[in-house]
Amino acid sequence: MNANIVDLCELFDDGISYKIPQFQRPYAWGERQWQLLWNDVRNVAEDCLKKQTNHKILPHFMGAIVLQLQSSSTAEVTKKIVVDGQQRLTTMQLLIKATEQAHRIQGDTVRADRLQELTANEAHHLHADKDDKTKIRQSNLNDWDAFLKVIDSSYSGSWNKTRSIGQAYSYFESVVRDWLNNETEGRTGRADALEETLTKYLQIAAIDLDEDEEPHIIFETLNAQIEPLQQSDLVKNTVMYEAGVTDDAEKANNLWGLFDDEWWREKTHETSKRTHIDRFLNFWLMMRALKNVSLDRVASEFRDYIKDKPIGNIAEEIRKAGRIYKAIEDGSVQEIKDFLTRIKTLDLGVVTLVLLWLYTSPKVPPVQRTRSIKMLESYVVRRMLCGLSTRGLSNLFVSLLEQLDRGDPARSGHIILQYLKSQTADSRLWPNDRVLFQHLIEEPMKGTIARKKMVLEAVELNLRTDKSEPLGSANKLTVEHIMPQKWAGNWPLPEEITNKDEFEIARNEAVKNIGNLTLTTDKLNSSLSNGPWDEKQQTLDKHSSLFLNKMLLDDAPAKWDESAIRKRSSYLAKTILQIWPSPDNFSKS
Repeated sequence: MNANIVDLCELFDDGISYKIPQFQRPYAWGERQWQLLWNDVRNVAEDCLKKQTNHKILPHFMGAIVLQLQSSSTAEVTKKIVVDGQQRLTTMQLLIKATEQAHRIQGDTVRADRLQELTANEAHHLHADKDDKTKIRQSNLNDWDAFLKVIDSSYSGSWNKTRSIGQAYSYFESVVRDWLNNETEGRTGRADALEETLTKYLQIAAIDLDEDEEPHIIFETLNAQIEPLQQSDLVKNTVMYEAGVTDDAEKANNLWGLFDDEWWREKTHETSKRTHIDRFLNFWLMMRALKNVSLDRVASEFRDYIKDKPIGNIAEEIRKAGRIYKAIEDGSVQEIKDFLTRIKTLDLGVVTLVLLWLYTSPKVPPVQRTRSIKMLESYVVRRMLCGLSTRGLSNLFVSLLEQLDRGDPARSGHIILQYLKSQTADSRLWPNDRVLFQHLIEEPMKGTIARKKMVLEAVELNLRTDKSEPLGSANKLTVEHIMPQKWAGNWPLPEEITNKDEFEIARNEAVKNIGNLTLTTDKLNSSLSNGPWDEKQQTLDKHSSLFLNKMLLDDAPAKWDESAIRKRSSYLAKTILQIWPSPDNFSKS
């Protein structure tokens, strides 16, 4: 490992090409970093403006970059891989190009041509590889396209909102132009000072690795403390290196390009707020390795898993599963659209682990897949309604995948049924009809408001037939308490009661039971408020078209009390038992 302190003229000397390998991140510097860099450059340039005879300008040290020499033919440019420092190198190129263009626009072609030598290689150096025209060759195809247009002076400002490289170039073009055109000292003196700064007074420590070093491992180590890489970045690095495509953008794009879409870097709906790519790779590895893998161990476990396996086949399998994962997260798998919405409401993304197996296993018949998903939905919804914890479901589903992996895919539904049905611990229990019915009629309904709404919407859909008008969007529906939680004003206690305190406690509990809940629009909910029962009946009859409320009004008692709530709880509970069948009922089908 050799280190040298160099200025930008030495760094970007004629006949050099720095290749950003595929294990590097796309260009990601933003205005904060651009501003800090420009402030440093401007300060040095202003020192140059102020210098007196024999005044010494102190160079500005810009940190270190790590490089590794690549083989090249005699006629080609010298090629080096940028192991670390690509953000800094790319930004310096954009600043130099912006300064060159500022001079060219003012007709200062001599100075502009000198700076152009720091961003583009002469034609006689290109040989067979025309992509070596630029001093830096980007790995990300979007970055490469934008960077090439900037260096070719064909960049369009309309890219500003979509490409970081375009935004960076526009930023430097603006600040350089403003600084050069300051009339206090005159443009010529400023132009000389800025050129002198860019060519002589910005210094970098260039560290050259031995050729036998593994660059992706060095990159990970260098970035571990500064800006830790995500597990997905480390997995990508491994795939790129093992496939031997670290400096081939087209092959790398074919291998991993699916995951360069910005969607994969968005945060998921989970409380852990992982990105989609990190969450997906975690699930994929658990599905294939058949073990629970913690979030911070994905990359190391991945390396262990792929040993002695063809990396091309692994990458193809990951791409296939990735497309399925995205369809699941988008809710675009039409046959299970309702199920996917409910899983998000339950915040049980771990179910995706089993869905990936069911949809990536080619020998699972569609009828078995559909039956399996219905059982999974029954399992998680029944547990929620009984107030059972979701802790440990990750281990449960990994164990389930082990059973599926050993069994016949054509009998996947039977395998899932037998495994889930055999669980007896509370942490894994699949509640039967008796247990669930008792919870629903005797206890306050479990779950958040969103989950209660989900269950009531399912009941509403169940009440409808193929002759009914479509429900439409349920987004505007809200959960309404028939007897309000603040019932004291319009819902007096029976006169004959002797123990008022106990009755109040019982009523406060009954108000939370499913039998006392219905759905209304938000506006209708507000108008119902804490009004008495007879007014609520009239308002619902006049404005609500929901079957849930028609059923309520068709059999409406004269007085809405604990007895009426229990009766309706019983009716709704029986409907829920049909919507999400018990394990015994699945056994009969």
